[in-house]
Amino acid sequence: MPDSTKLSTASGQLGPVCAVTGKALTFGEAIVLDGEYLCMEAYVEKTGASPSTEGKEVQDLNLD
Repeated sequence: MPDSTKLSTASGQLGPVCAVTGKALTFGEAIVLDGEYLCMEAYVEKTGASPSTEGKEVQDLNLD
C-alpha cells in the first residue's frame, strides 16, 4: 500500500505524486524506480533511458 501522503486526486483519479517533479500521476502513468513513483520525464532524467519508439501525431476526431 502506498504512503497516503504521497497520493493525489489532482488528475481526477487517485494516484501517486512524482517524487522528483511533484506532478500528479495516475497509477497507469507512474513508473516505480527504487521504491519511488516517477513521471516519464523524471525517469528519463534519473536513468538516462529513452523511449524505444517515437510518438506520432494523431488527428483529433471530434465525435460530437
